[in-house]
Amino acid sequence: MMRIGLRKKAAALAFRLMALLLVLCLLPMASLAENAEASDDGWVDFILICNEGMNNDKGNAGNTMMLVGLNKNLGRINLLMFTWDTFIDYEGYDTPQKMDMPYRNRGAEELVRVFNSNFGTDVQRFLSLNYLNLASLIDAFDGVTVDVSRAERNALNGMVASKRNQLQEMVGRGLLSQMVVESLASRYFLEEYGPNTHLNGLQAVGFGWLQYDSVYNCCEREGEVVAALFHSVGTAIHESVIFYTDVSGEPMNADGRRAINLDHMTEEDEDFLLRMMSPIFDMSYNNLSDDDIRTISWGLARAAYMAARQGVNVFDHVGMKILPLEAKDEYEIVAGAKGHIVDKDANAAAIREYLHSIE
Repeated sequence: MMRIGLRKKAAALAFRLMALLLVLCLLPMASLAENAEASDDGWVDFILICNEGMNNDKGNAGNTMMLVGLNKNLGRINLLMFTWDTFIDYEGYDTPQKMDMPYRNRGAEELVRVFNSNFGTDVQRFLSLNYLNLASLIDAFDGVTVDVSRAERNALNGMVASKRNQLQEMVGRGLLSQMVVESLASRYFLEEYGPNTHLNGLQAVGFGWLQYDSVYNCCEREGEVVAALFHSVGTAIHESVIFYTDVSGEPMNADGRRAINLDHMTEEDEDFLLRMMSPIFDMSYNNLSDDDIRTISWGLARAAYMAARQGVNVFDHVGMKILPLEAKDEYEIVAGAKGHIVDKDANAAAIREYLHSIE
């Protein structure tokens, strides 16, 4: 499990629905009626994709493929991270292909379609980010704090030159300025390490994509970055908003924060929250409507308080599992490529068992 309440050693992140996921995780612990009735089972599923290139929609390696199950009534979030060395069946190809091939070909919509066909799921929502937009998103919420070992720190610094060279190519094509490249490179170098190491956006993305030891460990780090981003967004919200309900009553002293009644959230309240989340919306490619955002945000805000009323650390409501089940097995070789040939039925069963679990 991740070191920030999810694992000891160590998913990034975000787009419109991810923004609401973040709200659920770490909204300020304020009021809410515990017995609010739900019109459905409360589960919302979506796929989060982060890629290592410059596009948000296709053409690059989609290094992160995370299936998320979120329950707006229970305040539960389950993260299923799929390693990108997983072989899947892909029509049009004579041999199995790596998990990110559909994304490279036709983007997030294609990845969602092929994923569903392989594992018997029916996930339709998605959010896609490239590494620079993800880094900017993390910076918009003042970075993240994670547990970085000395070996991880050293490996992270070793990535500076390679990323700098990639950005330098963008300068040559007139897509970035040299000043931007130098600034990013200097901010990327990390001197500190330890259990409370603060990372800026590029450092966090680099940390999440370290795979010097194994792809499996890399996926754990990605999950840690996502969890830490939940915390950073929640902190930002806490500084500006205090929530209450009809049961708890309006707080006597809001300390200058906006007081929002979760039982009667107004359109102005929703707009206020959406403006706070605007970096997530602006930097992602997704298929959610504005109505989706407004409807789910209300339910997630209520769910956040329900979880808080239980008096446990918010990360007790966030679970993570890495798939495929074969992720730690020895690699097999298909047409010269190394990866994991998986039992699709067994992995489909694991998805069904875990995605909506509340343990």
